[in-house]
Amino acid sequence: MPAAPTPPAPAEALAQAAARHGTPAYVYDLTRVRARIRQLARALPPGVEVRYSVKANPAPAVCAVIASAGLGAEVSSAGELTAALDAGFPPARIMVSGPYKDPGLRQLISELPELLISVDSVSELAQLATQQGATRRVLLRLRPDYPPAGDMCEGAQPRFGIPIEHLGRCQAFLGRSADCVGYHVYGGSQILDKAQAARQLRDAVDLTMRAAKLLDADPRILNVGGGFGVPYTDDDDLDLAPAAAALRAIGARTPNAQLVLELGRYLVADAGWYLTRVVHHQTFGDGPAVVVDGGIHHRPDLCGLDIARSARPPLLLGPARGGATPTAVLGCLCLPWDVLAYAADLPALSIGDVLAFPTAGAYGLTAAPTRFLSHRLPAELVLDDGILTLLPAPQWPAQRSQPAGVS
Repeated sequence: MPAAPTPPAPAEALAQAAARHGTPAYVYDLTRVRARIRQLARALPPGVEVRYSVKANPAPAVCAVIASAGLGAEVSSAGELTAALDAGFPPARIMVSGPYKDPGLRQLISELPELLISVDSVSELAQLATQQGATRRVLLRLRPDYPPAGDMCEGAQPRFGIPIEHLGRCQAFLGRSADCVGYHVYGGSQILDKAQAARQLRDAVDLTMRAAKLLDADPRILNVGGGFGVPYTDDDDLDLAPAAAALRAIGARTPNAQLVLELGRYLVADAGWYLTRVVHHQTFGDGPAVVVDGGIHHRPDLCGLDIARSARPPLLLGPARGGATPTAVLGCLCLPWDVLAYAADLPALSIGDVLAFPTAGAYGLTAAPTRFLSHRLPAELVLDDGILTLLPAPQWPAQRSQPAGVS
């Protein structure tokens, strides 16, 4: 299936956002989020459930659009769980994952028995088995024992999940406070190769089938990850046809299991723009540069994709100008590596010009070291059907008080 064409950049709306609310700022185009969800619905086999990884972008309006489309959610903290519930995700469609559930998150879990819990280790399963209350639906997260696909933020050596050789230790704790309803595997991230996208789904299911045989526990739910990538360069969008074919084959192989995909960046990255303003001229190496009022404290490269060197250049908002010269875009921090673009093809820039960095909707503000140098937070806005709305500053729930030493 050919990729859907990327909607044109909303340049006029981005310029209005900068004029009304200043820079730096993030703008999330909800039309693009909806378009990506429709693209997935057309491509994937019926019955495959998609859960949104809230860590990619927990902005309330973004989460609400995804929830209203009928997707589920994957969360890893009390703040993310609260954001998902506030956005309208039903508790029964929320999975809680991660290697550690802190006391605040565990308290919320105890109040919402419908949640699905991904258990990351035998130790965590043992802890869960000692807790009182309703029996919890759990997925055992399995550690991939096959080559990773795409760009793995943690490197080639996986650290999450239960190694298959340790699964036998789980038997002693299942059936007490934990009802194992299936398995969770995440084998790759930022996958842009269509063959790799299909392969990692097949590899995940092969691993779960081995686990099911060892535990004599057929799965009712199979979360096979996802990790579909988005191009930060001018490369083509990921062709979903091979992954869809793999999912159809997996569905035929596991007819009694609900198949789940876990996607974050794929749903929201292309919907975001990071706006920053030129404040000074400078030089960098042998070429021209500008200093802007933003930086990596707002727009990080959390997953090590080298976006400052390889990503598409920012869009210059305003009237078109001819000519282009490789120009460095330097951030405002007193850090030598605070560089947003090393050699972006840009026309001659003037102080006051606004640059809009594309593909900024995932792992942006909430993934950044925003407290460094104590700069103010950038504004966050959503664009929906031509209307710009300023979002309130994020308000995370306070950590529930615990006695000293409790974890």
